[in-house]
This record gives sequence, structure tokens and C-alpha cells, in this order.
Amino acid sequence: MEPPSDFFLSSLCPSGWKTEKGSCVINYQYINSLEKNGGLGQSLPNVKLDPKVIDLGRYLFFDPILSGDKQLSCAHCHHPAYSLSDGRKQSIGKDGTGYGPERKNGVVLKRSAPSLWNVLYMKHLFWEGRAANLEDQADGPLYSPDEMGSSPAIIESRLNENPFYQKMFRLAYGQKGTKISAELVVDAISSFERSLVSFSSRFDKWSTGDKEALSDEELLGYNVFRSFVARCAECHPPPMFTNNVFATIGVLDSGVRDYGRETITGQDLLRGSFRVPSLRNIAKTAPYMHAGNLETLEEVVNFYNEGGGRGNGAPSDLRIHWHVRKMGLSQNEITSLISFLKALTDESSMPKFPKSVPSGLPVALELESYHRSSKK
Repeated sequence: MEPPSDFFLSSLCPSGWKTEKGSCVINYQYINSLEKNGGLGQSLPNVKLDPKVIDLGRYLFFDPILSGDKQLSCAHCHHPAYSLSDGRKQSIGKDGTGYGPERKNGVVLKRSAPSLWNVLYMKHLFWEGRAANLEDQADGPLYSPDEMGSSPAIIESRLNENPFYQKMFRLAYGQKGTKISAELVVDAISSFERSLVSFSSRFDKWSTGDKEALSDEELLGYNVFRSFVARCAECHPPPMFTNNVFATIGVLDSGVRDYGRETITGQDLLRGSFRVPSLRNIAKTAPYMHAGNLETLEEVVNFYNEGGGRGNGAPSDLRIHWHVRKMGLSQNEITSLISFLKALTDESSMPKFPKSVPSGLPVALELESYHRSSKK
């Protein structure tokens, strides 16, 4: 059986990538001088991906066929309309209905869903960093009984019985794709997730020479951002705007106390410590923090300005990072800082979502909502 034309895999590299000897490589057109503009000499990922594997991963990402009850896809919690997050304080897993902030019922998960932008650069996945790479991370939601509730046997049985996926895996992987395995499914999804890059914000254009790209207010905000008063850039250095480590800032939990990184390492030094997220597209990924209990960027900046957990009633047994102290920023500096953070928005590489998926199951998106969000 021939798949519909929509299901043929693309040989073109996605936006933000360029073709090099048949593979896709990241197009760093606006990042060519890391030492300038406050950069700390971070190395940038230089991976090569197969465009057909990326495209296969895109279909799998949006297809609920991977979940045990065929109701939940990866896109339900990492949706394009919410900048590859879900706009919720805490995500809803199994037995939920809908997606994004309107999703209801079902299992309420412990934490918020991080955005997937530039996830290929992250050295640790999940808020407490329990996975070291995207392949390990994928096993978490796929096989968790609270989330997708699937198993390798379910995935392999369903996909090997689907003639569209049979052909698509052969197109992507050649002879190796003749028998679809859970490992290949995870490989394709991970390739798709690695393709989600964001390096073309107005800040990037300004940093490579377009001095009109930022307003005076945004430049003031950038100076506040990298100042020794605010110290934002010490944990969120450009170009990735994260230092890829864990920090305890003392943000309060929404419900049951969350011990964060300590649950992985057993070190009380890391109690309440979480992965420092990237700030790219931060204006699009509210609410904020691991518990999603800060609704706006204004609330986030005010939280830090008041001393983080030190000024907001954090438990006394937390070892809050020494940089997190009352800053004393003026209202003008706060406003400028927020303006600068909004200049880090770049969704030009947002993936094209499929109108339908090979399983024939409903796709978790609603076009009007997505376009409305894109125009903000």
C-alpha cells in the first residue's frame, strides 16, 4: 500500500539547518563570535542528522499510536502553540483530555513540561537531570504508567502492523528499518527533537552586527542582565543562555515538597536544586520554574529582585546559590530586563505539524489556536 503524499519523508533539512554532504547541519548564521557579547566560550553542538529520520520522528512525535491507550502523543505536552511546552503549571498525563492549558482530568504530574528548544545542547534532561541524553529521556514518558503508559512490545506490535510506518521506516533506515524496533522509534524521535533549534532571535542579529535589532530599552535590559548586580548571565550565559548545571534558588513547590537533584545524587547539598533552563523563547513558555508557580516574567524578575527563596519563605534547609540575593533593581531596570528577555524570541524553526498521522488517530493540535499564538 502506498502512503498518502503527506506521509512521504522529506529529503530537505528543516528550517535552521543547512545541507552538507547529504546531511543536515545547524546553520549558525547569527552566532559566529562566542567570546564577544558576554559569551563564555561555550562550545556549540555540531551534529549531523538525516533529514528523512528527522521527518519520520516528526510524525511519531505527533502520533498518539505510541501511548498505551492511543490518547496521548509527545506533542500533547510539547505543543507548537505553546513553544514546545504546554502552558501548564503541572502537566497532565494519562487519561487527560485536550492539550495545553485547557487539558483537564487525568494524572497531574509533579512538574511543568520544559520547552524542547535547543534541547540537543542540554547535558541533562528532566528538571532534576535524571537522563543524560534524549534517548534515555524518551523512555521516561513513553513507559511511565502516569504518562503514555506504553511498552516496547506495544510500540513494535502496532507499528509493524501499520503499512505506512513500515514503508516510512524503510525509507528512513534502509534494511535496518525492515523490522521496526522501539530503539529505532526512540532514535527517530530524538533526531526530530535535536532538530528544534533557535538561534535567530533579534539578540542574535544584534550580536552579529545589526545594531538596529535591539531598542535602547532592550540594550539597557541586556546591561542589567549581565551586570554584577543582577548576575543573570552567570547562570544564563549566551549563546545558549544556560550554563547547563543545577542551581538552588528557593522557588516554592506547588504541592508536595520537591527535593529535585538530591533525589538523583543523594547529596543534601543539592536539595531543591534543578536544571538551569535556557532563556531562549522564554517569553513564550510561561508559566515558569519547575513547579510552574510564577505566571509571568514580571513575577520571575520580582522573585529574584526580592532575593529569590531568601526573600520568599524558602525552607531553611536549602543551600540557596550565593548569587541569589536581593538585587535592588529599580522599576525601570526591571522593565528593561523583561524587554531584553523578550528579544530572545525566535520560533522561525518551529516544525511543520502534520495534518494527519499514519495511524489515522486525531492529532493534538488546533490550527486556529496555533496561529493565534504565533501572531503574539
